[in-house]
Amino acid sequence: MPNTRPSNRRALAAARTKDLARLPERFAIAGTVIRPEQLHRLPERQPPEYGPWTGEPGKLAWSDVATGLACIILRQTNATLSGYVAVGPDHPLWLYNHDALPAAVRNAVHGGIDYAEPCRQHGPEVVQVCHVRPDRSPSDVPGDDDHHEHDGHPDDKRWFGFRTSHPGDLVPIGDRPRHHREEGETYRSIAYVFDEVRALARVLKALETGSGGVSDERDRPLQIGSDTSAGDET
Repeated sequence: MPNTRPSNRRALAAARTKDLARLPERFAIAGTVIRPEQLHRLPERQPPEYGPWTGEPGKLAWSDVATGLACIILRQTNATLSGYVAVGPDHPLWLYNHDALPAAVRNAVHGGIDYAEPCRQHGPEVVQVCHVRPDRSPSDVPGDDDHHEHDGHPDDKRWFGFRTSHPGDLVPIGDRPRHHREEGETYRSIAYVFDEVRALARVLKALETGSGGVSDERDRPLQIGSDTSAGDET
């Protein structure tokens, strides 16, 4: 059967992907705007077929406005997205393994937390679960073809994360061909994972501060021209 998909849709997806070669000052996601600190394509982890993942980046790192916690979304080798939030040495859960976390924390996100590791610097920076703030302007940040660690300061934090490859989740790349995928499976998009990451950040921050929650500042978009605008951080 001939491919009847509109060619302009493919062109739009390609253009959005190419835009990730340089770090933008702002990134719109899930009804808000953030300032990305890392933004990469991962072509080798991108499903070859058109789908809801088309145009999504492979890695997005940012600092959550409401909690100040470092966050990452990373595409896995099966093309699903995982989310991560970092806490520092002063956090009460800093040395906890994921299976030792309190149930209220462990079950706070999609499928439950199943990752608790310190910063991992080995391998290409674009697939590291490790927050590195570049010591350069956004226009100088290397694109996807540069798989070396850039000049920055790695964190000393512990990262808690979750995956989206549970029963009921659509796994784009796997052993089963597309026509054998179970009906009703749902692809967990980057907007969905972003909201889950923010929810996890709020839970972890509340434990750190001993409060019942944090401010609803998370729902406010980035204010252009304020002290959270791009270019004010090093």
